[in-house]
Amino acid sequence: MAGEELRLSERQRYWLERIRECEESGQTTKAYAEMHFLSVSALYTWRKRLVRQGVWPSRPARFDRVQVTSIERPSGEWRVCLPNGVQVEFSGLVDEAVLSTVLAAVMGIR
Repeated sequence: MAGEELRLSERQRYWLERIRECEESGQTTKAYAEMHFLSVSALYTWRKRLVRQGVWPSRPARFDRVQVTSIERPSGEWRVCLPNGVQVEFSGLVDEAVLSTVLAAVMGIR
């Protein structure tokens, strides 16, 4: 990747540095952008471009392994135990959209 950096334009180096700072800050991309008066979409766009050029590493997909501990639930009651220790319990029929919305809310995903 270092060899690729030598061939970057001044503008590309600028955005690479902003992306590095964002990652090192430990903040979300949105929080970093707001603090530095940058466009969130510009940070994402430049990260994507630099990944495509081989200058910035791509991020692995954010999926967690799911383990089914019990399949039979005749009462219609459900419990989902998340890796962070949060448990979500509900009963009745739930479609995929509702379940996704509930789990996203619990995980703090927007």
